[in-house]
Amino acid sequence: MWDDLLKQLAGFRSAVITGVDSDGYPFSMRCKPSPDPSAQTLRVQVPPGAPIQPGPASLLCHKHDQFLWRQESFIVRGTLARDEQGWAFRPKQLLPGIRPDTLSLTRFMLESRRKAKQYLAARGLPRPKIPWEDINTVEARAKQKQK
Repeated sequence: MWDDLLKQLAGFRSAVITGVDSDGYPFSMRCKPSPDPSAQTLRVQVPPGAPIQPGPASLLCHKHDQFLWRQESFIVRGTLARDEQGWAFRPKQLLPGIRPDTLSLTRFMLESRRKAKQYLAARGLPRPKIPWEDINTVEARAKQKQK
């Protein structure tokens, strides 16, 4: 997995690491992971005072153009730990994401719909209604400001 991770990571300028804070709430921040091949970890710079804590974490790499097309992404699950050198993310599972081709994007969308349907069914929840009228109003206001 390590070699595959390094190959994929090379195509991204930055990533988003997500861990938890001291209360157990998710905390995310943008970072530039640096591979540490000898330890097979990714070194992550954490700003002083950032509330992230050691424990389970994930690393998301994603990119797209200004129109949200040509999407590419992948996720790595692992653990975040602090040692004498700083913060280290130890990858455990590499999850494929979207690739910039129609087939990959279609698979991603269909799989996402299937998972959302399962999630709602397992909890006995209805499919949420999208407030299109509100969204269209905000869009119209934004377009008026651009003129």
